[in-house]
Amino acid sequence: MPTPITISKNDQLLYEATNIQEAAGYLADYLNIKKSKCYDPIERGYVYNIPYHFEGNEYRFIAPPEIAANRRQELEERDHKNARRIWLVPANPNEYDLERAFVQFENLDWKRSFNYENGDILFLYVSGSVKKVRYKVEVIEGLVQTDDTIYDQSFWVDQEKYDQSIGGDKTRVRLVDVVDTDGLSLYRLREHGLKGKIQGSMKLTGELLDYIMSYFQKDLSTEVYPDEVPEMWEGEQRTITINSYERNPLARKQCIDHYGAECQVCKMNFKNTYGEVGREFIHVHHITPLHEIQKDYQVNPIEDLIPVCPNCHAMLHRKENGVYLTVEVLKERLKMKVSTL
Repeated sequence: MPTPITISKNDQLLYEATNIQEAAGYLADYLNIKKSKCYDPIERGYVYNIPYHFEGNEYRFIAPPEIAANRRQELEERDHKNARRIWLVPANPNEYDLERAFVQFENLDWKRSFNYENGDILFLYVSGSVKKVRYKVEVIEGLVQTDDTIYDQSFWVDQEKYDQSIGGDKTRVRLVDVVDTDGLSLYRLREHGLKGKIQGSMKLTGELLDYIMSYFQKDLSTEVYPDEVPEMWEGEQRTITINSYERNPLARKQCIDHYGAECQVCKMNFKNTYGEVGREFIHVHHITPLHEIQKDYQVNPIEDLIPVCPNCHAMLHRKENGVYLTVEVLKERLKMKVSTL
C-alpha cells in the first residue's frame, strides 16, 4: 500500500510525495546526498514525528495517522532498527550539575556511550543522594557532526571528569520533561522490574518502561511561546525576537512554578478568561537587556525571568526615549489608567 508523505523544511511545505521511494528521491536530490541515506530518517520521521536535522535546518515527514500507527506497530513488533528506542541512563550529580545546565541551554551534548539515534528517548536517573529518575530527554542528533560541542566547564563539579569529557563522540539531546517524585526512586523502580544497579545505559522494555513513562506526560518545549513577540500598529506588523533564556523550557518552568501562570504586570490569567484552553498559557520575559549580559552570565529563573501576557511582553520590548520599558513602569501606567476611569 502506498504511503503518501509530506516533506516540510523549517515548517514550510517542500514536497508532497505519493510514497516513500518518491520522498527519498526528492530529499536526496534536494540535499545532494545518497538516496539510501534518506529512507531511515523519513520512516522514523513520519512514524514517530521525529525531525531530521541537516546543516542547521529541520525537516519533517508527515503521513496519514492510521498509516503511521500501523507502521509503528510493525517496527516495534519486529524490533526493527527504525523503532524508537528508550533508555535509562545514569547521571552523577557529584560530577555534573545537570539542572543548572538545562536552565542555561536548550540542548546539551551527552557522551555517546551507546549508538543513540535521532528520536531515541533517554530517561536520566540522577544518582548520588537523589536516586531518582528526573529528566526525559530526546535525542535530536545521534552523533554530533559539527565542531561546536559545548563543554560547559562551569557545570562540571569534578575537574577530572571534565577533562575526560573532552573529545570522544557526543549525542545532542533536548529536554522534554522534568519531574521530582518519590515514585521514581530507586526503591520504586526495583518494585517495577529494575534488576541490579543503574551503572550504565540500559534499554527499557516491559513493565519498567510503562511505569517510568506514566510519570512523564508533558513536552515542556511545546509550552514555549513564541520565538518572536508581535507588535501591531497602523495596519503594519513588526516582530521582536526574544532571547534563548525566554525560550528555555526548564528556566520557563521554574519561573512559572514560582510566580504562577499569570501576567505579573496586568494580572491576566488565560485560564480564568478563556477556560481550559488557556491553562498554563503565558509568555516569559527576560528582565535584563541583552546588551548588559556578559559572556559568562548564568540566568536565575526567579530573579531574571518573569511571566507576562503577550501584550505586556510586546511593550516590555519597546523603548521610550531610548530606554526599554520596565515591569514597574508598565504597572504604574496601568494603575494610572485605572485611577482615571
